[in-house]
Amino acid sequence: MNTIVRLLTLILFAQMSFVATAQAQQAPTLNGFVLEDLVLPLEEMFIGGPTRENLAAVNAPDFTPAGEDQFLSGKDLVIGIAWNGMVRAYPARILNHHEIVNDRFGSTPVTVTYSPLSGSAAAFVAEIDGRPHSFEVADLVYNNNTLFFDNKTRSLWSQLLGQAVAGRASGQMLEQVPIAYTTWDNWKALYPNTLVMTRNTGFEVDYAVDSYAEYETSRGLRYPINKVNKLMPLKERVVGVEVNGAYRAYPMFVLQLENKPLIADTFNGQELLIRYDKESKTALVTNVKGEIIPTVTSYWYSWYAFHPDTDVYKLNDDNRQKPSDVAVSAAAVQR
Repeated sequence: MNTIVRLLTLILFAQMSFVATAQAQQAPTLNGFVLEDLVLPLEEMFIGGPTRENLAAVNAPDFTPAGEDQFLSGKDLVIGIAWNGMVRAYPARILNHHEIVNDRFGSTPVTVTYSPLSGSAAAFVAEIDGRPHSFEVADLVYNNNTLFFDNKTRSLWSQLLGQAVAGRASGQMLEQVPIAYTTWDNWKALYPNTLVMTRNTGFEVDYAVDSYAEYETSRGLRYPINKVNKLMPLKERVVGVEVNGAYRAYPMFVLQLENKPLIADTFNGQELLIRYDKESKTALVTNVKGEIIPTVTSYWYSWYAFHPDTDVYKLNDDNRQKPSDVAVSAAAVQR
């Protein structure tokens, strides 16, 4: 009897192993990634952009005090982070070439990301299931926004969702770190003792060259998006906020029309202060205590594609405007 039980157990395990192997084999692959538990439409993901070999993340960033920096001009854009008792700035000139910086704020790993295709900057606590991870560019895009992958589980992550969209970690979210996407002068005025990332990245790159300068001023996109809204130009910059599951976009041109250095707003029960800088056309969002809150600065098309239920800050009425969706084919978007 024991022999029969053992035999049946072996057969059962073999069947389970076969089913698991078959399921793994059935999972689609793209650019070397196994897309198990994919939460995005496969047909809307594209291979594109610089290859992983040509667009390596910076894993050992070097910093210098603000007063010793000889690289940036005052108008250069930076991703500023004042968090966990530390203050640092990451030049957009450098992020344009790497898109990811894996750093640490004290004992906490932080990944700073920038996607030039969608003009989107965001930072996250780089922990999955409480364990530190580092991230790289996957050479894949969805809604014209760069997808990343973590080096341990090789799961794919969406920057603008802050979520794993395929792989072992699929469905998990990353904790967002508050950032300011602003000029170097503005950041130094707020935090004179800030450190700034230097060009000593370990890579031979001319960071004075902006390979996305023409793209930023053009009307077209490089890859298709699944929906678009014509409330404003595709590449109008907005600051997007999320408060208790609701989304609001603050267009830079509307903030400029307000003609105020400090704009008070209440969204979904939270009081916000928006500090708009006319010269650089950038905005910093804080709470009433002056603490920077998590936001995403991006092009309008990108914010809307990922958050089609967003409302939009405007000048009159109750500052609430619901954009109407306009379906546009992939070919039309690229023209």
